[in-house]
Amino acid sequence: MRNRMGLPLAAMFAALVLAGCSGSGAAVYSGTIEGTEIPVQAEVAGTVTQLPFPEGSEVQKGQVLAQLDDALYRAQVQEARAGVDAALAAFDEARAGSRAQEIVQAAAGVDQARAMAEQAAQKERSAAEQVQFLKANQTQTERLLEGARQTLAYQQQQLERTNSLFAAGAATRQQVDAQQEAVQQARTRLNQLLAQIDAISAQIRQAQNEQAAAAAQLESAKAAERAAQAKLDLLRAGATDQRLRQLLAQKEQADARLQQANWQLGKTAVRAPEDGILLRKEVEIGEVVKPGSVLYTLLKKGDLKVVIYVPEAELGRVYAGQPAEIRVDAYPGRAFRGKVTTIAGRAEFTPKNVQTSDERTKMVFAVTVQITEGLDLLKPGMPADVVLAAKAGDGK
Repeated sequence: MRNRMGLPLAAMFAALVLAGCSGSGAAVYSGTIEGTEIPVQAEVAGTVTQLPFPEGSEVQKGQVLAQLDDALYRAQVQEARAGVDAALAAFDEARAGSRAQEIVQAAAGVDQARAMAEQAAQKERSAAEQVQFLKANQTQTERLLEGARQTLAYQQQQLERTNSLFAAGAATRQQVDAQQEAVQQARTRLNQLLAQIDAISAQIRQAQNEQAAAAAQLESAKAAERAAQAKLDLLRAGATDQRLRQLLAQKEQADARLQQANWQLGKTAVRAPEDGILLRKEVEIGEVVKPGSVLYTLLKKGDLKVVIYVPEAELGRVYAGQPAEIRVDAYPGRAFRGKVTTIAGRAEFTPKNVQTSDERTKMVFAVTVQITEGLDLLKPGMPADVVLAAKAGDGK
């Protein structure tokens, strides 16, 4: 799951219009530089044996960030290779005769393999149902989240109205305090729902991993069933071509197991999904992790942006691809290039910490400015002023 990095949610929504327009027709706004966080997750279970990079390290895509104990997975690879060798060696027995006892034993093997395949299929269906359930839960929670956002905006408006009445002597301090409490409760509810969304997303990823594992087990079980059925057919018919089909099915089964074992062994080395900086280490050496466990949180390199809020009346000056300059206090007198990449499709109220009540009642649109220069100097969390180039033909 990828998350934006910057200030906490309340501060992220506090990006606001700074100055409107400069004398040259270039609009100036303020916001906070944000980055993209990527969770580095384990895809197989195991004990963490190595964590070679401390927090703050700069890493490249593909570098091994963590090593899990691979002794069990190496043993599984050896076992799978032995199965391949056994399938090839079975050609030496192709000319052996069949006895009634062998046919009964082979029929029992077919029944056992079929039962295992049915069990694996049920496991896959259960995992798929869990994914669908979690997605439905996510959709419902997102609806609640939208309602919580609207409730917070409404309570903030009511607080502004109560403050105005209080200033005019038409409301009591108790009424103001009660409305402030209502705003705080609405904000708390919003943060709770955002946390629920993150938790559900993590559960969906884990369920999807379990579904993929169950699908691999099902393929292996089907291969085992085909091998057992081919052996039974061979014993019943006693024909050489039937024996060869059985051996071919055994070889396919052995190859599938070896492929699965090698995949799991390779995943014991957890690698960086992107170039970036390790923000947080989530585990310690010796800790046992499950598939889907987060080992590190990675800040993606070269992906910085600023979200600004443009008043509805000024939205006509903003367009996708519009050049922008980003200025920060850390580098006075210097401007870094960027461009507008996203313009929100719907308006929202100006964030609460705008200073005047008049400004807080304005409707604004969130605009994302991608930073294209100074990525080695700028850091997430820096306050920034964004200057949007004047639109062609705009005389202001």
